[in-house]
Amino acid sequence: MSGEKQLEDLDKAKILQICIGRRLLIDKVKVWLRSEIADNQDVVDAKHNKEEEVTSDGTDDIIYGRHECATCLYEQILQWEKKI
Repeated sequence: MSGEKQLEDLDKAKILQICIGRRLLIDKVKVWLRSEIADNQDVVDAKHNKEEEVTSDGTDDIIYGRHECATCLYEQILQWEKKI
């Protein structure tokens, strides 16, 4: 195998490794976002139903915002993935 061919194969291997690494990273982010959405759903439901606060420390609004941000980012990632 020529030196040029070896270099080309090495470049392809590096590119593949980078792509796989990025895919794994995105998958981890999506898992974390789904967890954030699920873990905070009770607070969101209570707020939508105008029920009393779920937390005892008054952080329902913060949790609601985290849920909203996680939901929007997760949905945006799904949209971006459809375009790839």
